[in-house]
Amino acid sequence: MNTLMEITLNNSQTVSNLPLILATMWIINNEFAVQSVSAVTIGQYANSIVAQHQQNDLIDEVLRRTMMTENHLKYFVEGEMFPLEYSEEFMSNEKLKKQFLKYHANRETCVWILDSLEAYNKLEQGLLDENRHFRRHGYFLLVYTGVEIERMHHVREIFRRLFYIYVININILLMIGKQAYLFTYFPFSPNQCHSSQPELYVSFSDIEGENFTINKPLYPDKVRNMHRCPLTIVTWNLPPFIFVEKDNQTGDLISLHGIEGSMITLLAELMNFTIKVVEPKPRDRGYIYPNGTSTGATRMILEAEANLTIYSYIYNTVRSEFLAASYSYTTSTFYMAIPDGDPMTPFERLTRPFSYVIWTCLGSSTLLAIIFIYYMRFLGKSKVMDFIYGRGNRLPFSNLLSTLLGGPVFTRVPYRNFARFILIVWMWYTFILRAAYSGELYTIMQDGDSRNTVKTLADLVKHNYSIHAAYTLEKVIKGAIPRANFVTLGGDSNSETSVLEKIADPDNHEKVALCALDYVLKYYNQLHPTRRVDLLKQTVITSPLVFYTPRYGYLNRRMNILILDILAVGMMKRLRKIAIYAPPKAPRQHGEPITLTFDILLGVFYVYAACVMLCLLVFLLEIWSKKSFFVKVVIEFLNM
Repeated sequence: MNTLMEITLNNSQTVSNLPLILATMWIINNEFAVQSVSAVTIGQYANSIVAQHQQNDLIDEVLRRTMMTENHLKYFVEGEMFPLEYSEEFMSNEKLKKQFLKYHANRETCVWILDSLEAYNKLEQGLLDENRHFRRHGYFLLVYTGVEIERMHHVREIFRRLFYIYVININILLMIGKQAYLFTYFPFSPNQCHSSQPELYVSFSDIEGENFTINKPLYPDKVRNMHRCPLTIVTWNLPPFIFVEKDNQTGDLISLHGIEGSMITLLAELMNFTIKVVEPKPRDRGYIYPNGTSTGATRMILEAEANLTIYSYIYNTVRSEFLAASYSYTTSTFYMAIPDGDPMTPFERLTRPFSYVIWTCLGSSTLLAIIFIYYMRFLGKSKVMDFIYGRGNRLPFSNLLSTLLGGPVFTRVPYRNFARFILIVWMWYTFILRAAYSGELYTIMQDGDSRNTVKTLADLVKHNYSIHAAYTLEKVIKGAIPRANFVTLGGDSNSETSVLEKIADPDNHEKVALCALDYVLKYYNQLHPTRRVDLLKQTVITSPLVFYTPRYGYLNRRMNILILDILAVGMMKRLRKIAIYAPPKAPRQHGEPITLTFDILLGVFYVYAACVMLCLLVFLLEIWSKKSFFVKVVIEFLNM
């Protein structure tokens, strides 16, 4: 770097601002050129023509000197004119501006030159203009060229307003006497919280020397250590995700735990902040309506009443247009909670062990075997029958039924390979089915299992169920079942817990369903083993869970980095296992089994009575065959 004695400048104002120029150039070369690859935006805001000319000279000198170095930065100087293409000649100035800024998005490193508080007002308008694509979490340098006496008061006011719009990575460079000084502010420090008081950070008194260095970062992480400053979090109890434990007398927070509560507590320990929990009135996640109004927890974040809201939010594009969503820390599935169902009838208990597919396979194979047996009998070829059944086997149908029910073979066991193979395959096939049927039937008899009247989402509409769901979920479910009857969750009287209690109440006969997270439903069943709700097997939606902060909040980047670290070490998986330790189905109670009542065994008695009636019918046909030749022929044909 050249010394002051070696510099010759034509403009006397530029000479007086030389430390300011050298300090700006040093920051660009040693900070922006190293930490960012995006173009550096350079803008100027002046209240007079004279001040504007002075700023132009300052910008020209900064650009001339920085371009002489070896950094490869690109610069975007606001206010420059560019030749228009033919397609742009008939566009309005507003459209031209919007199109130009569209191709210069992601503006996260900026140098702004201004001379007064009034000039800052123009800068703030640009910061708040979403079409100009400023990233408020970026790194900014504000060069203050004003020389008024109350300029430090203006610096204090500028910092206060920047903190209000969540811009904290900003430094103000200004001349005091003949030296350049860099000021910044620390929102969180050991002595003050949520403060925007300016602090002298770097002195550039030796900037004209060749070996000028700074032994600390120009843009420190201001939220790495928040020095036990409080953050306001909007949340309330939602087991097992959120458990808010407060002191009954003072109302102070004792602990925040659960799947999400423990994660926030862990973030508080890592970032060293304290938690202050507030609740919306009424308790509701809130909505954002097309006219811009909002409700619930969402409204509190938008109106800067809180710093963060967490309540098992699924990622929602509408909400994310106005708030900043965190990285997803877990993924969860929404199910429909429905009543446990009506008790099974006696015959349903006998058919429940197998699904219709198994019953169809068993019935079709048995029927085909019977048809084949009597077809061979109709052909009357004894050699073929001996080859298939085995020699001396004149009761194939009786043996078929006997082995099906676990009985013995009444005649001699066949000794030819093919007949033996058929017999072994059939006996092995029926043995497995009988064992599975007996075991499952015993379980059903002991548990008094229930059946559900609905199996799919379409069945909910068919049986006229009222589906209770959050507002954001209603749109998703309506895509699958548009004719469903919805009730929006909200308030204490229509919360998830109250609806679950209504569904689990055996005396309540309302057709009510609740769309909720699987962990919420499993935890409820875990706490109420005798009054459980059933889950529809068809899933509604699987979605990542996030929490929301202000759209341009300064906590987002640091918290997202820590969330990735928490996921990498498997902490979220551990928190889920701690919350849900019971299996989805109720475990069998050991000890004295449930008494098998007459109602439970009524289906068995019906089958026994039907078999007795069949035996009586066969007996009557045998008697009738002595008087009727035709009946005798039929019985002789069927007697196998």
